[in-house]
Amino acid sequence: MTAAVDSGGYRVAPAMLDVAAADLGGRAGALETAQKALAGVSVPATAFGEVSASADCAATLKKTLSELGEKIDGQVQRAKVLQNGLTASAAGYRRADEQVAASYRSLLPEDPLPPVSGPVGAAASGTWANAIASNRTKVSDALTAEQTRLQQLQSSGGGADDLARSQRRIALYQDILANNRQILRFDPTADGRIAELVGAIQPGTRNVGLFVPGVNTRLDNFQGYADLGRSLVAADPTGRTAMVVWADGDFPQNPLVEGPDASYAQTMDPDLKTFGDELRGQVDTQTGGAATITAIGHSYGGATVGLADSQGLAVDRVLHVESAGMGHGVWSPADLPASQAGVQRFSMTAPLDPIVLAQGNAWGAEWTGIGHGADPDAFPGITDLATGNDAAGNELWGLSSHSDVLKPGSDSWTNIYGVLTSGALTTVPGVQR
Repeated sequence: MTAAVDSGGYRVAPAMLDVAAADLGGRAGALETAQKALAGVSVPATAFGEVSASADCAATLKKTLSELGEKIDGQVQRAKVLQNGLTASAAGYRRADEQVAASYRSLLPEDPLPPVSGPVGAAASGTWANAIASNRTKVSDALTAEQTRLQQLQSSGGGADDLARSQRRIALYQDILANNRQILRFDPTADGRIAELVGAIQPGTRNVGLFVPGVNTRLDNFQGYADLGRSLVAADPTGRTAMVVWADGDFPQNPLVEGPDASYAQTMDPDLKTFGDELRGQVDTQTGGAATITAIGHSYGGATVGLADSQGLAVDRVLHVESAGMGHGVWSPADLPASQAGVQRFSMTAPLDPIVLAQGNAWGAEWTGIGHGADPDAFPGITDLATGNDAAGNELWGLSSHSDVLKPGSDSWTNIYGVLTSGALTTVPGVQR
């Protein structure tokens, strides 16, 4: 889930630069721990009794350890410089992506919306503007706290995973502040919660997406989902598409142990439903009801969107992408309220994605709180979309396809964009529902 740009003949993935920066930070922390351990090593001059060479050996060892410590410190500082450079480069490439997309839009004859330099529409005034301003302060406070936490982890010899996650959080917070990103929800506690508006909801907006991710969603990996939102917004040459990336919930972190448990979706769906009502209000106020809203649920997010759909989620379309199911207890259109009768529904699942083991396979055990309802690909009235190939022309299938379907340039991403913008779609051949 990385945006990529061409630079001098090379493919540049900003999210991978963030990962590399986090890795360098972790290595720097490990070196600092080793440096402190070496500094604590000493041999007294009398270690070998009154042997005349004892003092000389102790002095030589002290000198060697001191020189080694200086070399390690030099490598630590170099790693930190490289880490900061990678983080800054990732942010720069993201800005360049958006600037290039804006340049192309300005050249097209199709009455594109004029570029803006600040908040417009729904984000310019009212409750969303207040939320964005308030959350900017919260992100700034969280950045300071996380930088302090990272220093503590490095000094105490924290684990590589903890160091990397902390680095990724810091990179996210810095990018949010540097680029004035529109954060609608923010809570840094535990795994973290966040929702971001990408693009603008204004009078000329015609397509609004509401993306909900799945298992393992945390603040430290939110950037990948935000990049997906950016890619979909940037792809519209008229500037009339906006995305909200919604991760304002407690997501399961283990696909095998917690993934089958419906309680996470049941806890999130009321908040998602409430947010959907809020989004509908903003969209209708700005566009006079001229824009459509598409809810897109990936993996466990599909089951969460499905449950919110069963509660009357205020959207025009629902797209299940590698979805765990239609939602706990949703087995037929009869399980949906009358308000959802006009909602268009789409689904796509790559061949041999292990998620098929969860789709419609609760085996009568839903009363235990396990399972996510019907298989979206087989649900009556659904349009079954093909996942096709990735950007390199390789067929999407198997475990890797579960996330690869979200990558720009793939046939699956093109179908996601098609649903969002009422564009052309590629369906599964011979499937009629």
